[in-house]
Amino acid sequence: MLPAPEICERARLARDPRFDGRFITAVLTTGIYCRPVCPARPPARENVRYFASAAAAQEAGYRPCLRCLPETAPRVPEWTIGSKSVIQGLRLIDSGYLADNDSTALAAELGMCARHMGRLFRQELGASPKSLAQTRRLHLAKRLIDESDLGFSTIALQAGYGSVRRFNAEIKTVYGRSPRVLRGSSSSAGSATLVLHLPVRAPYNYRWVFEFLAKRALAGLEQVEGLEYRRRLAGGERWISVRWQGDGLRLSVPGEASGMLSDILCRVRRVFDLDADPVAIDEHLREDEYLAPLVGRSPGLRVPGAWDGFETAVRAILGQQVSVARATKLADLMIERYGDGDFPSPAALADATPAEIGMPGNRGRAISNLARAVRDGRIALHDGVDPEVLTGSLTDLDGIGPWTAAYVGMRVAKDPDAFPDSDWVILKMLGVKAAQARRRSLAWQPWRAYAVMYVWWAAGNND
Repeated sequence: MLPAPEICERARLARDPRFDGRFITAVLTTGIYCRPVCPARPPARENVRYFASAAAAQEAGYRPCLRCLPETAPRVPEWTIGSKSVIQGLRLIDSGYLADNDSTALAAELGMCARHMGRLFRQELGASPKSLAQTRRLHLAKRLIDESDLGFSTIALQAGYGSVRRFNAEIKTVYGRSPRVLRGSSSSAGSATLVLHLPVRAPYNYRWVFEFLAKRALAGLEQVEGLEYRRRLAGGERWISVRWQGDGLRLSVPGEASGMLSDILCRVRRVFDLDADPVAIDEHLREDEYLAPLVGRSPGLRVPGAWDGFETAVRAILGQQVSVARATKLADLMIERYGDGDFPSPAALADATPAEIGMPGNRGRAISNLARAVRDGRIALHDGVDPEVLTGSLTDLDGIGPWTAAYVGMRVAKDPDAFPDSDWVILKMLGVKAAQARRRSLAWQPWRAYAVMYVWWAAGNND
């Protein structure tokens, strides 16, 4: 994953933002690791070492820079990671899997032994899964110290530490100073809302993302007004807000959502597709004569992900052969009938008769089949699942075909190469049949899901 040393050296000296998050620069003479865009005077080449991740640099004994703030850097682009299992493992780590399970359980989830998993992670990222989880927890804690006025006990809880003492000890060990000293006197007291700035890689077509979410917003659960998306957290009246501001997103979380921040951040990053590398994606898609002008007119399209995997999968079934507006209306009716204000759980739909809200019987049965499979643990719907395994499991269920499975692959499994070849809009815009669309799409690999977004965008802006 680590770029060649000469590429790292050129990117470091140029402070090239395209490489921010791609590698870490560590300085022998200071014992500090930095982002490639660090504003400090560049050290001599013989005093520099390069690492594939911040966790690898910390394992080697370096501490984070207090000027460029490595904790605020974009995530490593997944396309730079050669192992699909490592990508799945990172997504599970992001979701907090190792907070409740050990590395052996993570390896079993990935279908391998712990030793082999450790080798893969070190080969790709230079660090163990445990170190990566600890570094991400530390970085979240540092951001909360810098960007919020939350008490340290609350920060320890939100970041995933088991105790305040453990939080204090790790901060002091890594940064050489206590949380109180790190914070200084810059914080004001009394805010009831936590606000974090989420950087994105440019270009980012934020208008497309907000418009996409607005068309699919669920009554009582989601609101989209202009460039602000709001989502109600399950089981109450607490709402999070994501707003485009400046060159990034501003996430606002109610202070009473204690202990939920890591999960919320993971969901927001997925919904807004913040870990994509638009430069690499658009550069590849521009090679296609049909997509080139679309990329030129609207660069940086993203594939909006799922807030909840089961919710999105059910909505994909509801959307079979009907408009987005009709599918959204059916989802609203489902919430009213079976969800008591929230989207209904797999248990609530497993033995229900969803067709009674106004859809064909076979579609309602497909929803019940899916609900039972998820309830019984036969299907997992999250972005840490193998897309090929998920596709096979879904199409094995009666009433779920390739289009639905591909749509779920794009939005739930975050498969960048998922391609619904029978999609009506794609066939109409390309003027082809499904088999021809499949052949045509081979040139778009491995970014076919993003190509789909450009085709859908063109259909809505066909002037």
